[in-house]
Amino acid sequence: MTAYAAREVPLDIRLMQGTSRALFWLFALGCVFVGGHWLMQRSWWDIRAVQLQGDLQRISPVTVRAEALPKLQGNFLTINLAQAQRVFEDVPWVRTAVVQRLWPMRLAVTLQAQQPVALWREPGGAPQLVNAEGQTFTANLGEVQGLGLPQFSGPAGTSAQVLQMSQTLQALLQPFHQALAALDQGSGGNWSVQTRSGLRIDLGSAPDSAATQTRLKQFLTLMPQLEARYGRSIDSADLRYPNGFAVHLQGVELPGMTKTPNKTTTPQAAGRKD
Repeated sequence: MTAYAAREVPLDIRLMQGTSRALFWLFALGCVFVGGHWLMQRSWWDIRAVQLQGDLQRISPVTVRAEALPKLQGNFLTINLAQAQRVFEDVPWVRTAVVQRLWPMRLAVTLQAQQPVALWREPGGAPQLVNAEGQTFTANLGEVQGLGLPQFSGPAGTSAQVLQMSQTLQALLQPFHQALAALDQGSGGNWSVQTRSGLRIDLGSAPDSAATQTRLKQFLTLMPQLEARYGRSIDSADLRYPNGFAVHLQGVELPGMTKTPNKTTTPQAAGRKD
């Protein structure tokens, strides 16, 4: 029996065969890619409906469709869901949006509305709203006119700090049947609060300090006695003194000071020392 040794294929032939196989598979993959891309762009993949759900009490579906849908790019297969989410979150009153594909050819968009807790103003800025997380957002202020929202103001980027301070002060005011109507953090760091009864209180630069909170409680406790003693309402108080406070009685003006209609322009101080 004769054995035949396998004939070795020359290196150049093997290289040509390997190159041919590689080119074939590259061509096949290219055809698949081009064909797949062509199929994905066909009109039968167009999004046929967008289903809005979630908190739609403040968010107008008409507004969402008018402002968001024209900005969506791609079809059911090619749409970038993260980009679509940002498009929906740019609509007024939308805080968050979750976009999902729904077969066949639909999108489901779950919207969460902003929850306004206060109006916001900052130097040189347009009026805005503050949500429950202390973030500012822009919306039609006419839609919140009947809500009685407090007015916050302060330097840019401090809305969360002002909101947190308002919660601290409201907890102090509530036992004295006072409600916060406005809170301002001045450019110099001084804070002032105004209640819904019209009382203005200057708190200084550390309204959350124990000393300031003690003075605030002392003033609110003594206020009815002071008003009864002088026979007038107190319309402002200055708590920036370390050992007491000063008050201004409504309708009282110092000698040489002028008075505008329905409002005394300059306070008279009535002090108390602890």
